Amino acid sequence: MKNLGEMLKRLRKQQRWTQEQLAEQLNVSRSQISKWENGSLLPDIQSLEKLCRLFHVSADFLIGSEVQRQEVLREVKRLYGTTEINEKTLAAIDYLLQNQDMSEAMYTLTKLPEKKRKHVETMLVTIIKECAEAIG
Repeated sequence: MKNLGEMLKRLRKQQRWTQEQLAEQLNVSRSQISKWENGSLLPDIQSLEKLCRLFHVSADFLIGSEVQRQEVLREVKRLYGTTEINEKTLAAIDYLLQNQDMSEAMYTLTKLPEKKRKHVETMLVTIIKECAEAIG
């Protein structure tokens, strides 16, 4: 389970914001952001609410509480308006929530232009299938 500081740093870096940029958006000092991220200080409740709104996450997610599969499913359905979420998709979401490097890599992938993204997706699918066959 990640703590609030680790989660905050991860979310900030996903947005490619400096501590200073985040501090400006929250109307707090950069040193306060630093203390939140290194765990020496916790944000007050108003700052926690602002962080949740800014990053579009729940307080449970931000503080690192274990998210139950049904909660994830309900939130994905709410956000994307689909009922076509199956166990495979849910397992992939769980995996990304628990693996920061893969989550950040997937986020980077989403920011690529469509043509380049499709090319990388094709390569990744091929690599994953071939590796799974080789070790399975």
